[in-house]
Amino acid sequence: MIPIRKRKCLETTVRRPKKSKERVLKAKYGSKTYFFYAISDGDKRCYTDEDRTKGYGAQSIPDPKAVTFAQVFVNGVLQPSTLYQIDKGSLTLTSKDVPEKGVPIIVQSIRIYKRRLGRG
Repeated sequence: MIPIRKRKCLETTVRRPKKSKERVLKAKYGSKTYFFYAISDGDKRCYTDEDRTKGYGAQSIPDPKAVTFAQVFVNGVLQPSTLYQIDKGSLTLTSKDVPEKGVPIIVQSIRIYKRRLGRG
């Protein structure tokens, strides 16, 4: 007969990560995004804050001088900046064609700003 050795059970050990003395860095920049949703009536080229679609929260077209950049989507397609003009509270489409009735128009404005970080 061959002797059989008994093996010890391996205990599972949980390794704890070493404590790090690194500080968590806060982001130096923040951002704010504004949206404006409207539905084309098939005739208009100019849309104002009053034309917004109800039920999507607070919407407005901010002053382009107060935002970093803005994008316009007509029927989900990003439009080149040569096809629209944005002023505070209004969007004017400068293309030859007017969007068909029922087509969604979205203005997305993004403002990137530097955060004020306190000491401590």
